[in-house]
Amino acid sequence: MSAPADPGPVILLSAGCLFHLPLKRIAQIGRDAGFAGMELIMNSPRLTPEAGLERISEVLPVRSLHAPFRDWAAWGGHLASWKATTALANALPHADHITMHPPGSRLANMIQNRWFEKACDLPLLLDAKGRIRFSLENMPWPEGSPFSRDPLEKLLEQCRDKNVGLTFDVCHMGVSGRNVLDSIAKVPLEMLYNVHFSDARGYTEHLAPGKGCLPLAEFLRHLGGRGYSRYVTLELEPAAFPDDIDGTIAQLDRLRRDMEGWLTTDTERS
Repeated sequence: MSAPADPGPVILLSAGCLFHLPLKRIAQIGRDAGFAGMELIMNSPRLTPEAGLERISEVLPVRSLHAPFRDWAAWGGHLASWKATTALANALPHADHITMHPPGSRLANMIQNRWFEKACDLPLLLDAKGRIRFSLENMPWPEGSPFSRDPLEKLLEQCRDKNVGLTFDVCHMGVSGRNVLDSIAKVPLEMLYNVHFSDARGYTEHLAPGKGCLPLAEFLRHLGGRGYSRYVTLELEPAAFPDDIDGTIAQLDRLRRDMEGWLTTDTERS
């Protein structure tokens, strides 16, 4: 008997694409556009296990959460904000992943977040249930980096040290002046938990595919050819969409179909 077919990557809609709308409306739009789930942006301390998010997850499953990336004081600090995100993920039935921005490298951030440098097992530190995976996201790096080491290599080492995976943000890599195809080829498949997918041009990020200059079709074909089967999250700016809901759903449906096609092209040829 042959082994079951690999289910392939799971395409999510980032709630940040339409953050100006209520979460329930975002979930309805994502469902109607055919997405498999949502990545929830933790943008308010009011997002707690008691906030009724299970009902939103019934409309479109919240499969991934994005930990806060600003205003950490509202949660009581950076560590507290990550623990709050983990508590919510633990409570949501479909959630199994959390993306986190590494704490900043400025001296004030380093002093405040000494706990991060000392941590060797973030899932244990954050009280995660066994199904929850964590990943650190690559942020934009200066083109003329003063470091002798490749920043991606340094980040991957940090992921290994903290017992987490990587969220590969394509547009962040693009605005850093890196070749996104060469960069993704350096990431071990077992460490890649999530991909934030959008286009970029110059220093402008989170554009719709085709509005920038990144080789996004080739990027997804590469992932599909390697057998990647975790999350690919569409993460665009709200200005990328028309003002009307029907037009937004139609555009999202079209983008999702394009992404699915690019991901499966190489797999079907092999």
